Amino acid sequence: MNWKEQLLKFEQNKNWKSAFDLLQTIISKESSNLDAYLSMNYLLMNVLVEENYDADEGEFYASMLKKYFVESYEIFSQVPEYLFFIGKIACMSEWYVDLKIEEAQNLIRRAHHLDPKNFLYEWAAYSDLNMGDSINVEGVTDYSKKALRDTAVLEQLRTKGSLGKYLENALTYWASGGVPQ
Repeated sequence: MNWKEQLLKFEQNKNWKSAFDLLQTIISKESSNLDAYLSMNYLLMNVLVEENYDADEGEFYASMLKKYFVESYEIFSQVPEYLFFIGKIACMSEWYVDLKIEEAQNLIRRAHHLDPKNFLYEWAAYSDLNMGDSINVEGVTDYSKKALRDTAVLEQLRTKGSLGKYLENALTYWASGGVPQ
C-alpha cells in the first residue's frame, strides 16, 4: 500500500494523528514532495475548519498549518500546480496562514498567469468573480464542464487525494450551473 492509500484510510477513519505522522514522515524523507505538502496543508485545514477537536489540539494544528504553509511556499512558490492548490486551501483558511482572502486568491491568479491554458486555473479565475453576475456564472459553469471532460485534469485531481476529490466535487457542482446534485 502506498502512502496516499494509507492516508486515505486514516482520513476515512478520522485517525488524524496517524495521518499527520505519516505525512510528516514522507515530508522528512522527501522534502521536495509536492503532493505530501499539499496533502498536509489540506488535511490540517480540513481538520481545523470542518472537524471537532480539543482546544489544545486546535492551537497545535493551527501552528502546524502555518509551518507547513510557509515551508512549502518557500520550496514551491514558482510552481503553478502548487500555487493553484495551495491558493484553494488558503482561500478556505486564510486566517490560519496570516493571509487576506485577496492574497490567497492571488496565489491562484499567479498559477493561472504561469499556465493560462490549464482549465482548472481558468475555472478558479472565474469562480473568484461575483457570482451575482450571470455572465460570471456562465463562465465558471463552462470551464467546470471543460475541466471535467479533460482527462488530464481529472487525472491530476485524482493524484491529490482528498483535496482533489473536494475540487472535483466543486467542479461538478458548478458544471450543473451551481445547483446541488
